[in-house]
Amino acid sequence: MDHAPIPDALLADALPHSLRWSGRPSTETIKSLPNHPAVLLFIAADERPIQLLATQQLRAAVLARLAERERSSRRADVGEIACGVRWREAACAFESRWWYYRVARELHPRSYRKLIAFGPSWFLAFDRGAAIPEVRVSERVWCDVGEFVGPWPSRSAAQAALEGLWDLFDLCRYPEQVRRAPRGKRCAYAEMRRCDAPCDGGAPLASYLERNLAAWRFASGGVGEWRERATREMRAAAEQQAFERAALLKQQLAFAARWSGEWAALAAPATHLDQALALPVTRRRAWKLLAFRQGHIVDGPVVADRAAVKAIAEWVPQVAAAELPALADSVRMEQTWLVCQLLTGREAAGVARWPLTPGGEPVAADAIEAELAARRKVRPVEPAPAADEPALPAEPGDRAGEGEPE
Repeated sequence: MDHAPIPDALLADALPHSLRWSGRPSTETIKSLPNHPAVLLFIAADERPIQLLATQQLRAAVLARLAERERSSRRADVGEIACGVRWREAACAFESRWWYYRVARELHPRSYRKLIAFGPSWFLAFDRGAAIPEVRVSERVWCDVGEFVGPWPSRSAAQAALEGLWDLFDLCRYPEQVRRAPRGKRCAYAEMRRCDAPCDGGAPLASYLERNLAAWRFASGGVGEWRERATREMRAAAEQQAFERAALLKQQLAFAARWSGEWAALAAPATHLDQALALPVTRRRAWKLLAFRQGHIVDGPVVADRAAVKAIAEWVPQVAAAELPALADSVRMEQTWLVCQLLTGREAAGVARWPLTPGGEPVAADAIEAELAARRKVRPVEPAPAADEPALPAEPGDRAGEGEPE
């Protein structure tokens, strides 16, 4: 494939280290590489990119790719066309994924989403400023105007939550018809008297808009208050022998209980995702600090476990109060997807986290130590490898980019 030379700024920031060779490199040459998590890029003699990878073992991944001639005849021989490798070491797998995403986006702006190992995260969205606000499912967090609640475990879960809100608050299943009010078309729900048909003027639009606001209050953290009120109403209806009303409320309470049990721990206003994170460093008793703020990932230091409490206590207020640089909304959206994957996936149990407050309020030392202690129990830090540790085969999860030669 024909690729332009790599921008100097990208090399200096994202891939600061390099190793070059002429001809096919020897095993001894490659053994000078560290065997840590890294993002690496094989390059040609004119600095054009050949193959982008994210790996948990840099040396092993390079050795494996250079030895591929013996295993496969369908792929071009990297050892013949590569004249070097550039890389950036990472403290953990998440940092590798983050830098891989950043480099892939720069090198392959039209196709990078096919290369990255994460996809969209799903939210409920609501724009109060719209002429007719409505709750909807969206992955376009930070890109669209409005508020967001999530992430949901899947798109289908977000859709189930939305449909439950339709039932609880008598919302329209065809909002495009409401946007045409009073010239919208009635649906079957209106004919069955399950909707008051604001679309064709059958009901005042103001009352429908208020129901949408009530639904958003429920989704934004008002489930407990709604359940208390609905429980009182159900008991009152039963006492008054209004059994149909009591049965409906019981059904709605079952949905609210599902919301609280399955989704509430994850699905919260997107501003609640603003957190300082400490991720266990691969094969070291240390923590990699990162912060997430409104779609920005703020890089932090690696701190030794024994010094972590003091370092985190000093770093968290600083990063919470720092001014965020300008960043494209699409990057903020995709970085939110990446962080949501981290916080909802199998790595989540080992990630320590603390909320970031707008004023940069400090976090108590005992709270930091308690959180770190909890993460050490579920995700112990791996011991450091021996100095003469042999190179291992590249992991199946290594991520190859579009620059892979054909």
